[in-house]
Amino acid sequence: MLLHQKMIVVSVAAAAGLMVAGAAYAHASPQAPSPAAPAGLNLTPAQRDEIRTLREAQRQDAQPLREKMRTARQQLQQAMRADVPDEAAIRSAAGAVAALQADQAVQRARARTQFMSVLTPEQQARMKQARARAAQRAMRAERAMRAQRPPRLMWRQQQLRQDALRRWRGWI
Repeated sequence: MLLHQKMIVVSVAAAAGLMVAGAAYAHASPQAPSPAAPAGLNLTPAQRDEIRTLREAQRQDAQPLREKMRTARQQLQQAMRADVPDEAAIRSAAGAVAALQADQAVQRARARTQFMSVLTPEQQARMKQARARAAQRAMRAERAMRAQRPPRLMWRQQQLRQDALRRWRGWI
């Protein structure tokens, strides 16, 4: 019993130490720049205020759409998980999700246009360059992930697998 109590005390002390360390780290770490305004744009205080106002308005506009999307996705999941799936209900729910995704895409494009209108032509050019660099990094990362995949099976192994599948399908 004494050993059990010691383990509890040590566990609580370790958890408290981790919480204190995490809080200290969070307090000491610098705030990252907002994703909408990468470093190097040299925004004026007026531009920052206008962008904050735009982002808050966009966040409030997006909230009802996000809630509708959550509900539509839940309905789609319920339709798909039904004991006897109803194809029409699934198609209808999937169509509703797709329509809401289109609305969200339009909303994001509108927000991007409003954000870019706040910037000067030089800042807009920098922003476009930053986006292009980010897209290149994403493509390089995707290529690296593909390169890490295991090599394809040799031709003979593929043939053996296909033959086994044909035989298995013949049983059914």
